[in-house]
Amino acid sequence: MTVDESAAIRQMLEGHNTITLATCRDGKPWAASLFFASDRDLNLYFVSDARTRHARDIGDGADVVATVNIDCAQWSTVKGLQIAGFAETLGGLERMNALRHYLLKFPGVKALFEKPQGLDEETIAQRLKTANMYRLRPRWIRLIDNSQWFGYKIEVEFGQE
Repeated sequence: MTVDESAAIRQMLEGHNTITLATCRDGKPWAASLFFASDRDLNLYFVSDARTRHARDIGDGADVVATVNIDCAQWSTVKGLQIAGFAETLGGLERMNALRHYLLKFPGVKALFEKPQGLDEETIAQRLKTANMYRLRPRWIRLIDNSQWFGYKIEVEFGQE
């Protein structure tokens, strides 16, 4: 991956807050919209209650796909990411690192997390402190940017660990 490709993908990840995450279990697909944060290695982090369908689909680890896109009204302004990778529940230091990225991206959530104001915020803060943190580790990312020209794309494959 070139520096320019990495920068273009990172810019999309840093400039947007929501992914659509797709999972599958027993041949039945599911999609969920989630707030996310990312790191310099293009890993995506999100929080979810273990009881949600997508969290149950991920379990201890699963192949997933996701999209990040801008809202647009014309084909010439279509811009977004398609991501394929592996999602997993994080614990220990990895969870703390993911939460750090998440709270840096969402200062309002950080304020609520650190100093909740009132009963509702205290409930949310407690749930955030105990909710699962997940990492989506990309295997492949495609950036589509029709503002460059129709069909413009950058595709990046990541080495397997």
